Amino acid sequence: MRADLEAQNSAFQKIKNQKSLSAALGAAFWGMPILVLWAFIYQLKPGAGIAMLIISGVLIGLAVRIHGRGYERIFAFIGVLAHFCVVFSALQLDMLLGGNVLAVIVVGVYIVGAWCAMYFSRINISFHEHKAFDSVFESDEYQQQKQFKNRWFVVLPLVTGLSLATGFLTVVSVILFKESKAIEFEQAHYDKQAEQFRNKHINTDDETLASMSIKKALTYAYAYYSGRHFDEKGQYHGDFPQDSFQAEVILRYLADKQSDSRAQFILGRIINNDRGQALLLQAEEAGDKFARLFAIYNFGCLIDAKQGRQLLLSFDKHVKEQAIINDVQMMLSDDFKGYCDELDNNTFAYRYIRHYKPAK
Repeated sequence: MRADLEAQNSAFQKIKNQKSLSAALGAAFWGMPILVLWAFIYQLKPGAGIAMLIISGVLIGLAVRIHGRGYERIFAFIGVLAHFCVVFSALQLDMLLGGNVLAVIVVGVYIVGAWCAMYFSRINISFHEHKAFDSVFESDEYQQQKQFKNRWFVVLPLVTGLSLATGFLTVVSVILFKESKAIEFEQAHYDKQAEQFRNKHINTDDETLASMSIKKALTYAYAYYSGRHFDEKGQYHGDFPQDSFQAEVILRYLADKQSDSRAQFILGRIINNDRGQALLLQAEEAGDKFARLFAIYNFGCLIDAKQGRQLLLSFDKHVKEQAIINDVQMMLSDDFKGYCDELDNNTFAYRYIRHYKPAK
């Protein structure tokens, strides 16, 4: 009899040390780092995210156990509710279904995690102490001394509300962190691309241009003018820093220093003034076929279309450059006049250099 009384007194002292309110607060607090851990693991290996259903249950249970030091069933309910709120928050971050996982498996793993939360939230009562604890729980003395803050209708709503609130704050924080990292990554990627883009610039001094073939220099002039880079074989190499001034620098060098007739023709078309007209005439006199073709355009469109067509037919017999042949065929098929708008299009077209073979 005395042994039973001592066992009851020992059980009563242990039960008095229970702190269900501390357990609720602790479970809500520890839900935040557990969610952060979940997000970190999911980021490293999405397929492992489902394992956090169990791990989070164990961790929540331990948090409730450490802070509450409880023996009653209410502590198991605290653990289950806190675990549910953590899982609900993880669901908002899409951290449950990483990979091809069946929904029934997820539900099963969640149940295991919830059981872990229940199991670890309460301190186990040894078999020989069960009778003493049951006696205390059923005693009027214990029920009368039980504090209001430890009542289930206070603790359970509190742990639910706080866990959802801390979960919401964690979800928002994780989303903001991910967005900031994504922005940093995009900015770094953009800066890298911009640096690579800027590195495509070439020196356009006379010494550098003199070391290039005329065709290669023309391709860089077109790249600067259009923002698209084609090599000498016509293969596309992506975007290029657009700078019409640098394009004209290259063309002026080729026209003046190298006396290249195609560069004279292109530059004349671009600048479209008295100097440009002089360059077009100079290119035609030097034998440039495109310059001659545009002279025929000018004559046929502005003076005599019928005679212009005859000039075009005669000119076609002496042309070998494919781009010019294509132009002539298109003009002839459109009865000449339909192509006269080309005279007003003062741009650097790629066809001017695509099949061009400089004399030098």
